[in-house]
Amino acid sequence: MARQHISTQMIPERDEPALYINPRSEQIAAFAEEAVTGEDQPKVRLLADSDEIKDALYSFLTASKIAELIHREQLDLRTLTEPAQNTIFTTESETVVPVMGKHSISSSDRELVSAVYGEFDSRFEAAEEYHLRTPALSVVKQTLREEIGDDVADEFDEVLAHAEDISNTNEYLSIVEIMLILAARNEVLLYDISRWGEDTGIASKATFSRAKSALEDADLIETEKVPVDIGRPRLRLIATDKLATADLKTLSTEIHSPL
Repeated sequence: MARQHISTQMIPERDEPALYINPRSEQIAAFAEEAVTGEDQPKVRLLADSDEIKDALYSFLTASKIAELIHREQLDLRTLTEPAQNTIFTTESETVVPVMGKHSISSSDRELVSAVYGEFDSRFEAAEEYHLRTPALSVVKQTLREEIGDDVADEFDEVLAHAEDISNTNEYLSIVEIMLILAARNEVLLYDISRWGEDTGIASKATFSRAKSALEDADLIETEKVPVDIGRPRLRLIATDKLATADLKTLSTEIHSPL
C-alpha cells in the first residue's frame, strides 16, 4: 500500500459524493486498486495534477482499472489547474487528510468541512475532464473472449492474476506484447488480434505489427502464411518452444521486452 494513501473505508457516509483532491500518482494507483475490487464504494470525483495522473496511467493495469471505475460511473477524473497544498479526501460531512504512514487526520466540524468541500467542489466543477485512451478492464476481457476466444481470454486472466505490473517500459512486456504472445500460444491470426486491439482501444494495428516484428526478431514467436479467398495471405502467430511452455504466472516479468 502506498504511503499516505487515503482509504475509501475512512469515509463513514457511503452515500455521500466524495472529493479526492491532489493525490500523488502512487496514491491514485492505490485508490484505483482498492476501489475497483471493493463493494459499496462512494462515487468519487478525483482532481489531480495532470503529471501525477499521467504517471499513474503509465501502468496498463492502473489505467484500465481507472477506466473501469469511470465506465461504472464510480469515478469522475479531472485536471487540477491551480496547486493545492495538501492531499484531501472530503465529503459534505467529513474531511480527511493523510499524514505519516497510513495515518490520517479527520474532522467533522461543520464550518470547516463546509468550507473545504465548497472550495474544492467549485474547483472541480470548473476543471477539465481528463480523457483516458485505455479501455476499461471489463471491456478488454469481455471483447477478448467474444472476438478472440475462451483460451486466450483464460490465459489473459491468468497473467493478470499474477502480474504486479504491465507497463510500456523497455524492460518488461507491454500489454501489446502480452496479447501477441497469448495469441501466438493459441495460433491466432495477427489480423484478428490486431483488429481486436485497435477496435478495443489498446493500440493501433501498426503498433501490433511493430511489436510482432520485434517478437519475431527475438525468436519468441513465428508466423506462417494462411491463404484467404481474396487478397494477400494472412499471418498465423505461432509460439516458439520458450513461449509455448512459459509459466503464465511469471510471464509478465520473466520475459523481457525486445522493443
